[in-house]
Amino acid sequence: MNLLDSLRLAARKYPGGLEAVALRLGKSESTLDKELRGAPQFKMGADDAAEIAAMCMEVGSPHAADYPTRVAEAVGGTLLLLPSGMHAMPDELTAAGLAKLVREFSDVVSAAAQADADGEISRNEMTDVQKQWAELVASGQLFMRHLEAKHEATMAKWRKREGGAA
Repeated sequence: MNLLDSLRLAARKYPGGLEAVALRLGKSESTLDKELRGAPQFKMGADDAAEIAAMCMEVGSPHAADYPTRVAEAVGGTLLLLPSGMHAMPDELTAAGLAKLVREFSDVVSAAAQADADGEISRNEMTDVQKQWAELVASGQLFMRHLEAKHEATMAKWRKREGGAA
């Protein structure tokens, strides 16, 4: 399946189909259909393709991850979907947050070592390690957002002390 095929399939499976996707993108259904089919004189833009994929992922529609998966494959990568619901970290001490990440990393390493103990890794073992890895990556990204928010708050405080100087 190529990039446009994967995007076309995802858009058609979106609730409300092409009509709903076109409406959210602010274009006509006819134009969107031509872009998705690769009709002469019509091109699907990267921003619109990413927006369609994001809309489909947002609602969990069938084939939502097909397009980003094809993009990852095209550049020699793998798409790793992060668990949902990872949006906010409590205002905990940075050291405690980092310690939690180290423990989670240890769990992933242990799971991988256990899966490979017999020299073979089954599909179930691979799926389990991938899930744990995705959760670790999501926790790491959450941790970084937490640090960035603390940094921004610190910078705002310093700017206020300096009388609003940037």
